[in-house]
Amino acid sequence: MKIGFIGLGKMGSVMAPHLVDHTTHIIGYDLNWQLPAESPIKRAASLLEVSDCDIIFTMLPDGTIVKEIIAALLGFGTQALFVDMSSCHPETSTQLAELLAPTGHSAIDAPVSGGVAKARDGRLMIMTGGAQADFDRARPLLEAMGKPVHIGPAGAGYAMKALNNYVSAAGLVTSFQALATAQKFGIAPESFQTIINASTGRNNTTEVKIDKFVLTEAFDSGFALNLMAKDVAIASDIIAENGYMLPLTGDLADYLKEALEALGGDPDHTEIYRHLEHLAAK
Repeated sequence: MKIGFIGLGKMGSVMAPHLVDHTTHIIGYDLNWQLPAESPIKRAASLLEVSDCDIIFTMLPDGTIVKEIIAALLGFGTQALFVDMSSCHPETSTQLAELLAPTGHSAIDAPVSGGVAKARDGRLMIMTGGAQADFDRARPLLEAMGKPVHIGPAGAGYAMKALNNYVSAAGLVTSFQALATAQKFGIAPESFQTIINASTGRNNTTEVKIDKFVLTEAFDSGFALNLMAKDVAIASDIIAENGYMLPLTGDLADYLKEALEALGGDPDHTEIYRHLEHLAAK
């Protein structure tokens, strides 16, 4: 089996090496190559060199780029099954289906959750949408990178990823609000965590992120705020489209966008705490 992997950034560069045990032919492509020279993944000089693969994984910034890459590969005559592990709007799956229909090829959406640490350890949660037969074909490779779960038709994986990050972002912002406020009452961060993690308010932010990335002031979880803001905006769209919109949904999306602009640069999503402290100081 020939495997291609397009998009070798923070996540892709630690996900793709897990596929090496499944093939003697794996080739990667990225304009900003991050793999070491001794990597067993061959570096493609162009997309043309990837086009003869049997399965092609994509891990790219957004749906527009995914569509452009797949269209280019189809132009080269690829016969591959596409497995898109990017975080995209569910409408991307419809657009890909229209693009692929004349060729008889197919794609599945398989975005991930777990961040760089779990990607490196091969422990990602992989939420997959698409035809069962296509999922079954890709499953052994997906299992090398984590725990793949087939959750529905094309687009279901994209939707689940956005909704997961919406819930995660809500927990993040409210946990940071609570932590900052607790300290105003003389409650030490350690006491805050002890109580909340033994109570009903516990969540991924209180259990993992506050200790590692906020109290240490490292702010280096590996998940960029712009990506969280993008996913929450997608979730806001699909929640509204399906009639479940609440004020907090739009407010959360707006707040993340505001924080991203105020922090500047390419901040980690845990730097939201810095933004909250700045607001309180005004």
